[in-house]
Amino acid sequence: MKVGNLPDQTRMEVYNHIKKNVRKYYKGLKNGSLKYDFFVKTVLSKNPKPKWLTIYPKLENDKEFQKYLIGYIKKEIERYAQIEKTNHATHHLSNTENIKIKERHELKTILNNHGYTLSIPAKFITYTESGYLKEYVQNGTPIPFEWERILNYIKRTT
Repeated sequence: MKVGNLPDQTRMEVYNHIKKNVRKYYKGLKNGSLKYDFFVKTVLSKNPKPKWLTIYPKLENDKEFQKYLIGYIKKEIERYAQIEKTNHATHHLSNTENIKIKERHELKTILNNHGYTLSIPAKFITYTESGYLKEYVQNGTPIPFEWERILNYIKRTT
């Protein structure tokens, strides 16, 4: 079955399910220790089955669909690798020094003005994390790949 023949909602569910699993097993897929075809077969046969797979059970054994997913996964891995390379080049990951008091106050002010609060003490946030949080809150800039954990550091005020 062609993916183009699936309803839009189902197609989005497929993409989201595959992306979630690619993020989980990214390192193995990237370095080749986890083969794409084995990964696709495992994702499609894993229990409990996702909603879209229970609606379209024939997709589990459809070779054309599996080939399409392998191509999609390769594109995602390339995209993640490009993002990783870009982030590594623009931000120094070795910057683990915590922010100073002035920057803490500035971060808290920015978060407060945009309806957020910190859920951890500000003294534990590094310069890099502070920069990502500021960009995210002020401009809506997406958090870089492998830095998503910093979204747990903030919460919306109600």
